[in-house]
Amino acid sequence: MNVTKGISICALVIELICSFTEVAPGQQASPVQPPAQGIITESSQDSAARPPESDVAKANNPLAPMNAIYFQNYYAPTVYGVPGPNNLLDIRSIFISGRQIIRATLPILSSNFGNGDQVSGLGDFNVFDAFRVSPENSRNVLAVGPLVVAPTATNRFQGQGKWQAGLAGVGVHSLSDGSLLIGILTWQHAFAGERSRPDAQVATFQPITTLSVGRGYYVRSSGIWSFDISDHKNLIPVGIGLGKVFKSGDVIVNAFIEPQFTVYHDGTALPSIQLYTGLYFLFRKKTD
Repeated sequence: MNVTKGISICALVIELICSFTEVAPGQQASPVQPPAQGIITESSQDSAARPPESDVAKANNPLAPMNAIYFQNYYAPTVYGVPGPNNLLDIRSIFISGRQIIRATLPILSSNFGNGDQVSGLGDFNVFDAFRVSPENSRNVLAVGPLVVAPTATNRFQGQGKWQAGLAGVGVHSLSDGSLLIGILTWQHAFAGERSRPDAQVATFQPITTLSVGRGYYVRSSGIWSFDISDHKNLIPVGIGLGKVFKSGDVIVNAFIEPQFTVYHDGTALPSIQLYTGLYFLFRKKTD
């Protein structure tokens, strides 16, 4: 995975969002005969194309009762203390079984480490197994569980070379009209691995806000606050973006773009600005 491919992924998601943005105006501009009196002006086909607000909420809810595949890309054109851009592609799967939510993430990175060469490869694989402790239909939903990180990085600069374990917690508060407030908290600490590598301990907090604005569109913010306790590196970004939820058969699709700006950092090799893009596919469980 190199930077060119990362940019291509960003461009594809942007093009996808833009194509859906252009559908509605094109339909309104097409010449049509004025409707007869007593006939509903909105066609049933146009109405069916609008996803219900519940689908917008499901598409953004990490605890929704739907299995999913996520493609998330972070492109950082400038990085503190390191020349050249960085790119991170997260391939993530979510599996739901009753109250159990399993989230597995495989990162693919492309980074410049100061020697002018771009190094690409896998990062450390991580998975957490959260258990929903509140009712599924509650306005406030909480899930907690263990987290494990495996040292699968193909380059020593793209992973920590340590087995790590910790905890993860996810909280979701439902607002009206498909809007959500979400918080994801993780903590991990090394317990085994290469002895020559430094200790690893990282905590992250991701505050997520998604505000539905109708017709499947929503405004979002989801910067991940990262605190690397071992390396004394801290990062707090803030983002603002736009997303679109639509259906393809029985699959709910969520596409979005979100520029993120760093408001606080401590340390090097951290992004000053990122372009965050994503494409999610959510599948209804067979038991539904």
